[in-house]
Amino acid sequence: MEQKRAGRKGVLAALVPLIVLTVGARLYAEPLALDDAVMRALAKSPVVAAAENGLKGAEAREEKSLSALMPHVDFEESYLRSDQPVAVFGSKLNQRQFTLEDFAIDRLNNPDSTDNWRTKFTVTQPIFRGGQLHRNRTIRQLDRKASEWHVEGTKAQVGFRTIEAYWGLSLARESEKVAEMALKTSEESLRQIELLYEEGSVVRSDLLSAKVQKAGFHNQLVKARGKKRVAERALRILVGESEDRVWEVATLCPPGPEQIPDLNTENLLNVAKETRPEFVGLKVRWHSTGAAVKAAQGNFLPTFGLEASYEWNSENFASDQEGSYLLGLGIQWNLFKGLADKADLKEAKSGQEMLRQELRGLEDMLILEIEEAVVAVTTGRESLLVTRERVSLAEESLRIIRKRYGEGLTNVVELEQAELVVSNSRLEWLRAVYDLRIALARLKLVTGELVESLPALSCGPRESAPQP
Repeated sequence: MEQKRAGRKGVLAALVPLIVLTVGARLYAEPLALDDAVMRALAKSPVVAAAENGLKGAEAREEKSLSALMPHVDFEESYLRSDQPVAVFGSKLNQRQFTLEDFAIDRLNNPDSTDNWRTKFTVTQPIFRGGQLHRNRTIRQLDRKASEWHVEGTKAQVGFRTIEAYWGLSLARESEKVAEMALKTSEESLRQIELLYEEGSVVRSDLLSAKVQKAGFHNQLVKARGKKRVAERALRILVGESEDRVWEVATLCPPGPEQIPDLNTENLLNVAKETRPEFVGLKVRWHSTGAAVKAAQGNFLPTFGLEASYEWNSENFASDQEGSYLLGLGIQWNLFKGLADKADLKEAKSGQEMLRQELRGLEDMLILEIEEAVVAVTTGRESLLVTRERVSLAEESLRIIRKRYGEGLTNVVELEQAELVVSNSRLEWLRAVYDLRIALARLKLVTGELVESLPALSCGPRESAPQP
């Protein structure tokens, strides 16, 4: 028995360090900067990967369009055995084996079976196709550029969602701290009321009311912890990490004056027209429809082409081969195609006009989005100042009311109301900081400058949230 107990103790002693290391690894929070979080999300996002694969497809179609301008070389190897008069006649001619006896009527009508091996190389080169070849090349090049802008737009959207999740986690953790402070404050008030109740200075209803207040703050803490858990999961999903990974995000802090950009809407609109992926990509597609219209107009023009071939024919494979060449230049001009050409041109022009109107509509939407973003930043800055002052006033009011309550100069309702106001004021200040951070990110999103502006959207090294 003693040996078994000793053995068990030895196993436990060996397992304890492993358990400690495992738990420590799970509890260790790795620092994660905002720009690092966005870069991780962009690298692991399936949405970005899908857009990049779409770009590869556009690049492949661009390469394919180039092939239409280049010569096509084909190789053909065939074998024919036949006693059909025309086939035998042609095979013998190609093999240079036709003799005078082959003109005999009986041999022409009833020839013996003949074998023919043919090796052929053919080169075809389009010379002019009504401008369609070059127009199609231009269309594919513009489609590739539009796909590049689509990738940039997708990255911007993923980056914005990551910023929301990043500051959302910071907000959730800070809100949890505020809820803990509110619960702690209510517990201190409850202890004070319990002492006063024991002394007979307050009635039992005050004591019960304080307990109800404490239960309310405890409920707020439970909800805050639930929101934090969801926020942690959201960030982990975006950056593509496992459940065991714990991130230490930056403390939610108000932006400094240097992080507030120029809020002139006209200047911002000019920037958006040059850098907003959705707008520039649609503009590129509109230019592509112009090339499509010209390509459709080319259907009414003639086409020219060149074809050259060289072939070897023999009765036996790869022996006694006789060669011959063929060189031809052709022109084709369709005079009537059942009105299909006119319909194609009408369709191309309608597509061009449709994108032109979509571009106008998107420009109007840009104007509104920029105005909304500017207003959000402006009101966010004002709200930040107001809520910060409200926190200071609420904390001072609570200090005074708590002192007066201890002296019997006020009732418990006023004390509880002051505690609630302090808690709500702190939460409102945190929400104001979060809203301003998101407003700045959205402003960069609508102007197309989000990804390159990540350093300006982060908390500076000296910035930190003031302790409420």
